[in-house]
Amino acid sequence: MHGKGRVKCVAVLLIVSVLVCPVFADDGAPAPETSAEASAAVPPSSAAEPGEAGFQASFEESFLAAEAAEIDADLEAQSTEAQQKPPTTEEQPPKPTTEEPQKPEPPKEPPPKRPSLKPADFWKDVKVEAKRYVADSYAILVAPFHWSVADWERAAGAAVLIGGLMLEDKHLDHEFQKNRSTFTNRVSQATTGFGGGYGVNTGFAFLIVGYVFRSWDVRETGRETLEAGFLSNLLDKWVLKYAFGRERPIKSNGRTVFRPGSSNDSFPSGHSTEAFAVASVIAMRSPGWVLPTIAYTAATLVAFDRMNDRVHFASDVAAGAVLGTAIGRFLVARHRRARAEAQKTTLEIVPIKSGLAARIGF
Repeated sequence: MHGKGRVKCVAVLLIVSVLVCPVFADDGAPAPETSAEASAAVPPSSAAEPGEAGFQASFEESFLAAEAAEIDADLEAQSTEAQQKPPTTEEQPPKPTTEEPQKPEPPKEPPPKRPSLKPADFWKDVKVEAKRYVADSYAILVAPFHWSVADWERAAGAAVLIGGLMLEDKHLDHEFQKNRSTFTNRVSQATTGFGGGYGVNTGFAFLIVGYVFRSWDVRETGRETLEAGFLSNLLDKWVLKYAFGRERPIKSNGRTVFRPGSSNDSFPSGHSTEAFAVASVIAMRSPGWVLPTIAYTAATLVAFDRMNDRVHFASDVAAGAVLGTAIGRFLVARHRRARAEAQKTTLEIVPIKSGLAARIGF
């Protein structure tokens, strides 16, 4: 594989890394808004009229009273029989799943509504945000203990992809530098910021627009964009980079050198992690394909920029892409599930003396 062939190879591999399913997240759909618990009873007709109509009403009341008494007797008999009869293997209650909910859960928030610009309400939002960051940070750290078989398969696939790129890092670095030009440098200069300050500014822009135009969806996109960028950068910079201690290609001359615990900070790429974290949130929160395509295109350009500038290997940017995408999608899906659980609807039919009642809980 020579010349442009290696450039095409890394392009294909990087695109594949973008499409790798996240190892943390599972999509969830928000539940519709609901109101407080309500109950509705179905009473029998009670209109009393003289003569034949009065006799008929009295007869109906007697019939319904007897029917209600029979229902109560049947329920009591079934309850006594269930207590005396030992459960068979087919009647055994379902065993609880071994998978436990991720703790601590996201802080309880009020139902979706138009954001308020009042200082008191804004301060409440800030306090909820701080609690959310703490809870989500813990959930990310313990997430591997709750992975399913499918999650581990996705993680293994991502590891194989990154490991395969690592074997070709030196050759790919050589090819990128051989094809580097004034044009690629200008593109890098214009787009690298999407993995840094531009990404943070994008989150603030969504947040401000959401408050100004009183849009809950836009504000939530801004909140999660900032959180995904912050938490992914925290994990990348202060945990993974220090743990691996990989030398940058410009320092190692293309060789793969790991010095765990050192100040070397090539693996994973921080710019790629930030860019894909922001892009994944925008993609999940945006309907259609236009905004997701723009977001992931900008993130992919950042990955190429880091290799063009020879500050990262191909495996570094691929690892950053997987990490950022996983955290962004994990946060959005987690918040959706929490809101769906808070708005879960229950329906229960219960007998009463005058008929049947439907109890609906929200």
